[in-house]
Amino acid sequence: MHHITRNAVAALGLAAGMLASSLAAAQDYPNKAVTIVVPFSAGGGTDTMARVIAEGLNKALGQPFVVENKPGAGGNLGMAAVARAPKDGHTLLMVTNNIAINPSLYKKVNFNPTKDFEPIAIVGSSPVAISVHPSLKIDDLAGLVKYAKANPGKLSYASCGAGTPQHLAAELLAQMTGIEMIHVGYKGCAGGLPDHLSGLVPVSFSTIAIMAPHVKSGKIKGIAVTGSARSPHTPDLPTVSEAINLPGYAIDVWFGLFAPAGTPQPIVARLNAIVNKELATAGVKTKMAEQQYDVVGGTPAALAARVGQDIPRYLQVIRSANITAN
Repeated sequence: MHHITRNAVAALGLAAGMLASSLAAAQDYPNKAVTIVVPFSAGGGTDTMARVIAEGLNKALGQPFVVENKPGAGGNLGMAAVARAPKDGHTLLMVTNNIAINPSLYKKVNFNPTKDFEPIAIVGSSPVAISVHPSLKIDDLAGLVKYAKANPGKLSYASCGAGTPQHLAAELLAQMTGIEMIHVGYKGCAGGLPDHLSGLVPVSFSTIAIMAPHVKSGKIKGIAVTGSARSPHTPDLPTVSEAINLPGYAIDVWFGLFAPAGTPQPIVARLNAIVNKELATAGVKTKMAEQQYDVVGGTPAALAARVGQDIPRYLQVIRSANITAN
């Protein structure tokens, strides 16, 4: 009995020592520049989101937070690099739903979305915007579904690329309503805009930020958003579920901040607290609103849950539509 107690005391001592050293690491954190890896090119939504957050973290923690764009393989290169980075909080990842999509989309990815990362917080989100060219003479989503049913395989739609949340939002809609449309994938969300504005590709699944100015000018018509709720930036556009009574349909593009798995919990907790504080400031809210993003925030557990829910949902859509990354 005495022997067990001594072992237990030794184990407690070891645990206390480890806790003390990880707390010390958090107090000393960051002791050099921190890199926020964005696995996409500069100028996109994820990049913008990372720069907004980097500025706030920089001010709060007194060390430079530098955004590094590491595009390639649909985000896989950047994600794999962070998965293998030192677990000290000095390399972070800002990424979208792609972290949950890509393992189902690519034959091989060099990271595991649930095991290789430490979630910090969901920073922001935005639904996908569905718009139509006036030449279609369609006023709402019900009209689009009706037209697509009457003309199977004749309607083409633009997305931000194969396997992007915008593409999957369209495929999920097609699967749940039984319509057939032709997918035209572009390099990035802005890529499909000229063909959509000219009417060459009459339907588009894109971002609110790209769609909104052209809806205002009357060049295209916004008919719905794909999120779980209406966007405050386009309050008059119904959700897909509202527009055609499609319960269970919802795809939001979210942006999450992650660290490599094994990063000390006190560092994760400190980053989470600062990110949430920053998201509540007027300056950050204004910057997010300019990009038509909704501020989210919340706990690391909420981000972990979102990834966990998205993986099986996207896997099902990808398998049913037989989508592969190109």
